[in-house]
Amino acid sequence: MPAALLTVHQLRYLLAFGGGTGQELEKQGHQYLGALAVPIAMSVAIVVGLFVARLASAWRGGDGDDAAPRRSFLRLALTIGAALLALYSCQELLEGMLSSGHPRGFEGVFGDGGWWAVPLSFASGLVIAAALRGARAAIRWAASRRPRPALSYGRPAPAPRPRRLALPRPVPLAGAAAGRAPPLALRIR
Repeated sequence: MPAALLTVHQLRYLLAFGGGTGQELEKQGHQYLGALAVPIAMSVAIVVGLFVARLASAWRGGDGDDAAPRRSFLRLALTIGAALLALYSCQELLEGMLSSGHPRGFEGVFGDGGWWAVPLSFASGLVIAAALRGARAAIRWAASRRPRPALSYGRPAPAPRPRRLALPRPVPLAGAAAGRAPPLALRIR
């Protein structure tokens, strides 16, 4: 989501201002977004790594079917798109309150080409929903293609026999039945 939110934000300014995007972003106080690129790229790398680990687990024999309820693709895409639009709106409202060059309120969110955020958010929602569905399909495919144990069609393999265990012999005086009682003590008066 952070990568999609940054993409929506940057594409909105690119579509609204074209070649003057850099100057407009600087004028409105968006310099902090450059510092967010590295942590966002790292979070994307972590998500990709987790997906590869889940795929490998499904291939090795893990369960490829998770218990998460399935939503329709369109509903999932619309939910993600609406969430992105809400996050974008909150981001622009905060920038309007905290930055001196940024317009405030509704004008800060949807003014100067800000309406581009609506179709961009829902397009990003479609891309994310497709990626999620593709990841789920890949995990199920890996789980169905994992190597299976070879079946023997001839004689059944003999059952394994238990190994003989060699237990050490106990020391005779160590047990309760040592063989004889200790000698009686002589009483001298």
